[in-house]
Amino acid sequence: MSSFEIIICLIAVVGSAVIKNGVGVGAGIFLLPFLALVFPPKLALGLGAPAMLISDLVGVKNYWGEWDTKELRLLLPLALVGVVFGCFLIEITPDTLFKQCVGVFALLFSSVHLSKMILFRYSNRKTPEKPPAEESKWKNISTVLFGFVVGVAGTVAHAAGLMMSVHMIQKSGNPRIFVGTLILFFAIMNIFKLVAYSSIGIISYQTMLLVGALSPAIILGGYAGNALNKKIPQELFRLIVLLLIFFIGIRLL
Repeated sequence: MSSFEIIICLIAVVGSAVIKNGVGVGAGIFLLPFLALVFPPKLALGLGAPAMLISDLVGVKNYWGEWDTKELRLLLPLALVGVVFGCFLIEITPDTLFKQCVGVFALLFSSVHLSKMILFRYSNRKTPEKPPAEESKWKNISTVLFGFVVGVAGTVAHAAGLMMSVHMIQKSGNPRIFVGTLILFFAIMNIFKLVAYSSIGIISYQTMLLVGALSPAIILGGYAGNALNKKIPQELFRLIVLLLIFFIGIRLL
């Protein structure tokens, strides 16, 4: 690899580790276009899973126990089924239209919530506390089905973080629980993706060797992101997440 290719890889993996451990969203969508500058798109897609898994494992250590167990139990089973289905779609379906749909959703969601934050700020009113989530059978079913969609999105385009953040930001106002739940969810999913990607030939032992060589930089990026998360106030945290979703939506479009 040339010096330029090595620098691009370092920017991609360190930046994604900081983002994942700092705000929990956008790491995959940040990582993929950078790696695609150096590798063919499908190889870049395969390379993203082990690279993000390393930062996930750092994150699991940093956020140990700070996750929403109930949401994980509802989301994970069909998310793993979605990974398998997504692998079948990679070679037969272009992801352009899918990315555009996710982008439109991201822009609409973030625009609405950013507008609410601005209105409350300028009207000198405090943001109302979120009432406890209403328990219902339908909500649990919709969460389970949402897990399948996230699994497909994460496998086809590493876009699952965006969708999960939209889901989790409504569930928890605690930045630690928000990020911790996302990280454990994607750690489990990325382990499963390694096996799935290997089965369709977009990841190999050479890929794993490259990620291994970059792993010290990924680990450092993970710790830097964790330190950043501890210093960000909750309101600023929400603003950063929403802005990330907004700009990621533009990037997808």
